[in-house]
Amino acid sequence: MKLALFVVIFVASLVPTRAALAQDENALTRDEVAQIKKKLVAALEALGQPPAGYSKESETFNLPTEAYRREKNGSRYNPIGAGANRTYGTEMKAKSESEEMSKEYKKKIMEAQAKGDYVTMSKLSQEMSQKVGKQQLEASEKAKEPISLTISFNSNPYATIDPDAVLFERPGAIALKMADNSSTGKERVSVYFDPVALKSTKELSRVELREPKNGVANKTAVLNVTIQLYGPVSDVEAWAKKIDVAKVLAQIDRGT
Repeated sequence: MKLALFVVIFVASLVPTRAALAQDENALTRDEVAQIKKKLVAALEALGQPPAGYSKESETFNLPTEAYRREKNGSRYNPIGAGANRTYGTEMKAKSESEEMSKEYKKKIMEAQAKGDYVTMSKLSQEMSQKVGKQQLEASEKAKEPISLTISFNSNPYATIDPDAVLFERPGAIALKMADNSSTGKERVSVYFDPVALKSTKELSRVELREPKNGVANKTAVLNVTIQLYGPVSDVEAWAKKIDVAKVLAQIDRGT
């Protein structure tokens, strides 16, 4: 009896469950995920270089692994969700510059040591200590609040358009700014991209980027893009205005 029960359990474990089969049917291939990430990277590149003094300090990607069918056994899917996050700061760049200066001085000190010139060695060591210390102090005084960057695909955002909050608008894109009342001098700029819904932004009172009611045929379709920048007002506004709008819109699929 025990042997028979064991055989039944063993055989059952080899048969995929309905959930597992459904998951396999919805799973994206490695190439499909790579295609989505390529579009995210292109959208990131559309922002160009960060404001002066800033450098990238962290980066993460939120990549989908599945595309769910709109209806069971149907040929259309719910749009996938994907995104990327970056943090830009001023500390790492300052640290890198300080390390580069120290490296140059250490090289000169080793050259003086090879020549037995201990007077120059002492002079260089003292000079290095003073300059590196001064550089670090100046960097600390000039340090700025970090900037966080978020890019989202198919997030279906909604926002009321306050005329005074429009930073810029072009066919297919609009940027809205919102001050952070809890933090002096910081602001969030949200830039929305959709060649259809935002074709004539001046006629709109709200941003409402919806997904098609019957879904999409292309599992990896990108219908809209949202880019958000959060940080010091002058820096995020200036950076948002430099976004290559055409390059971001080029990542959105047509006829899906």
